[in-house]
Amino acid sequence: MSRIDSLLSGVLPELVAPEGASLPLAPRAEAPSRTSAAPANSVEVFRGTGAPATATSTRATQVAPRAREGNGFDFGVGGAFPPKPTGSIQEQLKQGARLLEQTQAAAFSVTLDKGASMDAYARKQLGHLDPSPPIAGAPTALTDYTSTIPGVSARDAFEAFVSNPELLFGAAGISLRPAASALTDGARLFLEEQGPPPVWAPITVKLNETERVVHITTLDGHPLRGTNQFVFDDDGSGGTRIRQYSAFQGSSPATSVGLALMDPIERQHDIWRSVHGQLHEMLKPR
Repeated sequence: MSRIDSLLSGVLPELVAPEGASLPLAPRAEAPSRTSAAPANSVEVFRGTGAPATATSTRATQVAPRAREGNGFDFGVGGAFPPKPTGSIQEQLKQGARLLEQTQAAAFSVTLDKGASMDAYARKQLGHLDPSPPIAGAPTALTDYTSTIPGVSARDAFEAFVSNPELLFGAAGISLRPAASALTDGARLFLEEQGPPPVWAPITVKLNETERVVHITTLDGHPLRGTNQFVFDDDGSGGTRIRQYSAFQGSSPATSVGLALMDPIERQHDIWRSVHGQLHEMLKPR
């Protein structure tokens, strides 16, 4: 285990839990700029060695097995682990009900795959959902992912990320409902996993093309309440350094059940390992 600098509490200062954190982050006086060279906080780093997820969905883009060597994928964790259900009883019941409804829709989609009709249903459902970011002041799990793409500019890496969501998520066995050939500012999507159990995980996307930032926030009924922020920076040598800041909490009692029955956190790491790896494979110089 080693350590890497972290900008997590700088990005989300109000979400760092002062108590009950399994790996507390050091306090900082003020949030640094995105290009700060020496942030004060750090998180423990675990070298991921798990095998990449295999795409099994007939709608997920099929990709050939790929080597991960060369992109330096790594991640560190901090904050409150494992994530626990957060919010009032009323809020947790609301999230649990939405999760159940969306799980049933995911099962229907996975087994019957109605194509355009399911996409239309997904659009309608997404229109009823509100954002569910982490609740400020509550214990929050933090993960800081990082990878590099040598020889590729940050602008090109950012554009490739937003232009190929089905290929990138398909590498992790995830389909998009409705289908999306590109990420657009304000887009709402379900990330569909075949399971078991099948899952529709709703998200909304915000793009900052000037700063090369992709911000994803979960919507009602996602198994986790949280955010993922992808930052694409030039590494000073003609390549790109990608930093992904993840902050999440449990959304309902189903979170605790899931943790007892399976390892959704490790699955989350596998998903992002696959996404980072596929982007590197797409863009690396031949």
